[in-house]
Amino acid sequence: MVDAAIAAHELLLAHGTSTMQLLSRLLLIEVGAEIALRRDAETAANDNPDDPDG
Repeated sequence: MVDAAIAAHELLLAHGTSTMQLLSRLLLIEVGAEIALRRDAETAANDNPDDPDG
């Protein structure tokens, strides 16, 4: 999903309207926020993220 959103964004920067570019930026922000939430949840389950054994 991330790779597809980035590729689409690059095309829209070159050929899209300003509204399309804005919507693409918003999509990338949402995807990034979702990734951050998932990473935060994984880290929270591990008291010491530097220690792979927990």
